[in-house]
Amino acid sequence: MSIDQAVDNILDFGPNANPRFPGAILANRDANWQTFVDAWAWWMGNMVHLPRPMQEKMTLFWHGHFTSSLFSGIRSVGHIAQQNQLYRDLALGNLLTLTQRMALEPAMVVYLSNDLNVKGSPNENFARELLELFTLGIGNYAESDVEAAARAWTGHGVGPFGDWTYRFSADRHDSGMKTFFGVTKNWNGPDIIDHVLRDNPTKRRIAARFITNKLWSFFAYPGGPATVIDALTDVFVANNLELKPLLKALLTHPEFYSTTARQGLVRTPTDFLAAIIYHTGIDPMVTDGAWLSEYMGQRLFNPPNVAGWKANAYWLNTSAISGRALAARRVTWNLRGDSRFDYLNTLSVSDTIDATAAMFGITSMSATTRAGLAYAQRAEREAHGANSWWAPTNLLTMTMLTPEFNMA
Repeated sequence: MSIDQAVDNILDFGPNANPRFPGAILANRDANWQTFVDAWAWWMGNMVHLPRPMQEKMTLFWHGHFTSSLFSGIRSVGHIAQQNQLYRDLALGNLLTLTQRMALEPAMVVYLSNDLNVKGSPNENFARELLELFTLGIGNYAESDVEAAARAWTGHGVGPFGDWTYRFSADRHDSGMKTFFGVTKNWNGPDIIDHVLRDNPTKRRIAARFITNKLWSFFAYPGGPATVIDALTDVFVANNLELKPLLKALLTHPEFYSTTARQGLVRTPTDFLAAIIYHTGIDPMVTDGAWLSEYMGQRLFNPPNVAGWKANAYWLNTSAISGRALAARRVTWNLRGDSRFDYLNTLSVSDTIDATAAMFGITSMSATTRAGLAYAQRAEREAHGANSWWAPTNLLTMTMLTPEFNMA
């Protein structure tokens, strides 16, 4: 295919048939560990096995952008799964529609305390993050705008914990006059989003650029060139904030195929585990990823805070790399449960490295990486003999920990 055809192909989510969380997960109303693990494994399975995994990649993006956290706020697997389903349903839809729907999801209402936002005692948590982290970014609003937005969102809450459906309570809503970005009227919560993303051209473009830059950082590399971000923003605005044309423009832009973009990202722990599952064919549960991902720095459904996860250096610290090593070793024990890799001992050291690299989808390996793997293989064979159990075992683990396998 041409690049255009390939991008059209991966952005066509029709073959996925929009998968839905199992009913038992959606029905769960607490932070039950096993239900969380089931939800984690279901999502990881989608990432690996769906014919158009870009839908899940975009779901992950929105999960890290419009952020809520299961274990540090919501305490309901069903509600975090329901929010996650929204991000899947509207992954490449319209930004305004997605933002409006996100704001009324019980998981978001509770996580950012808008259920506590009432007339006479406004809670600014959601209003502030809506402007600072979700749409405009720091420096593009005043404190008075946050205060007005918080008053506008009063009364938008949820029912009792048992049902936790979105509920608007008129008696808890501040219906007084409020001034937001210089406009004075009786603002209601959804009006705030409409103004930023639809009615105020200046703020609309700022928001469009904010999201464009974040998508570029997610798919290419952090801090894209201003000329590229501006051009992509033009596409986004011209298409009424529809996400699919923006992603098409991003994924077909010449800069996306530059060396910087090709080498610009460290795989997130989620990408790391998805790649392992894909290349080895093991069941997601075997990785113990629901547990070990916390050590790697990214447990799905549980971002560290409302700002979500960062990139690159965020994943490169002693504990996070140690977590990857634990996961790689856990997978290795599973792979070495039979004799299928014993044949590696019959190959030369160089051919053994080539075979293992090919298995994990590594198409190019630096001389430094190859030299390190070769040194370890020779040492294992000398120490344990020609039929060493440890030589193939340690090579599998080390290959998963090479720089090449950990770059997106």
